[in-house]
Amino acid sequence: MNRDEIIQAVQSYIRNDNAKYALLINGAWGSGKTFLYENYLADAISDIEIGKNERKSNIYISLYGVSSIEVLSKQLLTSYLIYAKSNGSEIVKKGVKPVAGILGLVSKAFSFSIGSFSTDFSDTIQDISDLIEVKNMVVCFDDLERCTIPINEFFGYVNNLIEHCNCKVLILADENNIGKIFANTNIEQKYQTILTGDRKVIQDQNDDAKKRNSNNANNSITVKELKELNELLYSENFIYRDIKEKVIGKTYNYYPEIGELLVELISGNDKHEGYISEGDYKEFLINHIDAIASAFREVDNNNLRIAIVWLDMFRNIFEMTYKDLNASKYYENIISDFLRYSVWAVVSNRKNKKITKCAYHGSAEYVYFEGNEYNYTIRYYFIDSYIRSDFLDETDLMRTAREIEDRCEREDLYSKKQIMSTGVAYSKLCEWKYMEDDAIRECIQEMLVELKENKYAYAYYSNIIELLLYFNKIGLYEEEVSKVQEIMLSLIDNDMNIQEEDPSPKFFTNEEEKQEFIEMYNPIAESRKRRNEILDKDEIEEENIYINADSFLNHCEKREQYYCNHKSFMEYINEDRLIELINSSSLKDIYTIAKAFNTIYFMGNVRDFYINDIDALQCLKNDLCNEERINTVGRITRKCAIEYLYSVIGDVIVRLGERD
Repeated sequence: MNRDEIIQAVQSYIRNDNAKYALLINGAWGSGKTFLYENYLADAISDIEIGKNERKSNIYISLYGVSSIEVLSKQLLTSYLIYAKSNGSEIVKKGVKPVAGILGLVSKAFSFSIGSFSTDFSDTIQDISDLIEVKNMVVCFDDLERCTIPINEFFGYVNNLIEHCNCKVLILADENNIGKIFANTNIEQKYQTILTGDRKVIQDQNDDAKKRNSNNANNSITVKELKELNELLYSENFIYRDIKEKVIGKTYNYYPEIGELLVELISGNDKHEGYISEGDYKEFLINHIDAIASAFREVDNNNLRIAIVWLDMFRNIFEMTYKDLNASKYYENIISDFLRYSVWAVVSNRKNKKITKCAYHGSAEYVYFEGNEYNYTIRYYFIDSYIRSDFLDETDLMRTAREIEDRCEREDLYSKKQIMSTGVAYSKLCEWKYMEDDAIRECIQEMLVELKENKYAYAYYSNIIELLLYFNKIGLYEEEVSKVQEIMLSLIDNDMNIQEEDPSPKFFTNEEEKQEFIEMYNPIAESRKRRNEILDKDEIEEENIYINADSFLNHCEKREQYYCNHKSFMEYINEDRLIELINSSSLKDIYTIAKAFNTIYFMGNVRDFYINDIDALQCLKNDLCNEERINTVGRITRKCAIEYLYSVIGDVIVRLGERD
């Protein structure tokens, strides 16, 4: 649930006098649960009480480090007194009665101190307890997973508040970690118990190592397995799950929208100032908020604390880059690359997630984030070093920036004219949550009419399919999405422009939704790829790259990044024209053509990029030793040149066939 949905649910719970249970707002560590309460829920609860003669006291208590019911009772009464005082209420009221369940404990625990003055209220609290009515409160308990009160005792206390004190209770917690704090107390003794019988602790292993060491599995345990077993044996999480239903009536899972959180974190709201002060950095962040949010979504992070760490870290990168490179034609490309990878690196560091190499291209190392193998970016080692050492090396940053400039210059040589969408219905549907059902259905039909009229660029196709599949699932679109697929395929077949895919990552709630999207969209993507190849070949023909060897080499040097990104070279090459070029070339030119192939297939992990070329290269290799195609009869030096080209092609084929 998002913020607005949580607020509405909490208000409904407060208004419902028959809701004799606690309400749990469950969210991962750092997801902004406390921020949500302080900035939205507290006001939303108070708004309900406005105008009432008997307003509920709105109390917040963090359970972090609270170790006993006595300490908790003390905090509760303290908070109540502060609330009453701050609202100008009279603490002494005529005819009120004590609540034994709360004040009985408070009388034993409550003490008070200001400066050098300190007193224990244990003897006097009962004297004023008859004047204090600690009930009809809305109590928010935060950080339950960090509380060391036994979970059954805490729930008994909460139940007493609800049943006997007519209180409403909100609990903010990371449900998966409730009770696990007990696994970390007296941890040495617990580890010794687990390791009885001479079990040995070994380093964590990958699957292959586990298979090799399977014979010793009974006598050894990895560090990871030791921690997991300790948590399983000594955590109170299982107790929590057994008894939660007796106290917690509803659980709301809080999934904040990272873009929304980032805007408030950076700029602030009417409750708090923004984290970033006014200036160039703040302006940059606001202008690039979509890119920042997208990077955090790629690594599945809604953690505000990690976002704050990134904001602090990236400031120096921004300031150094802006100072040295803001006049560069490719400044936006440079800072955007640094932004994206720095988000990945910070989240990796904080969540202990791996960033794994998937390919090399020249000096650039392409990587993917653990759990999201379908998106990759370039690793920038100066950022990794900066996170580890807190020292930002300006020399390394500038060298990396110049490499990005060189790459962008090569890409610009073959940049395609961007096709703009003129359809408007899709943009409206992006706000479908705020539209009535009939308005959504009408807008869908408008979008389909616009699609048939070719008013959407290809980059929108995947988003349209994703949206329609979801509408189909929830009952807002009753027709077959395959009919829309047919429209798109027809438009692609007749398109005279080269158009690329939308690089934005897709997110699905489950594997079934993901597979449904893949099955519907893959035929469209394949059709687009084939159409682009046809149009690209026509462009290459117009460039006259086969006029001589130098033109062919020049083309390969300028366009090698393009072919790498599209994971094919031979699909764009006319083999018959290439054979004609080889036959008409001088000896020196044949070696130049070999150099062109080395330019394209130079990287060590060539298989990751050009595996699709292996059949076409094999065909070319066969042609090079076919005397009907290549004339070398009676020409020794020419035969040597062709054999060298043959060996270059053969080496590429061997490397394409190799597996790790």
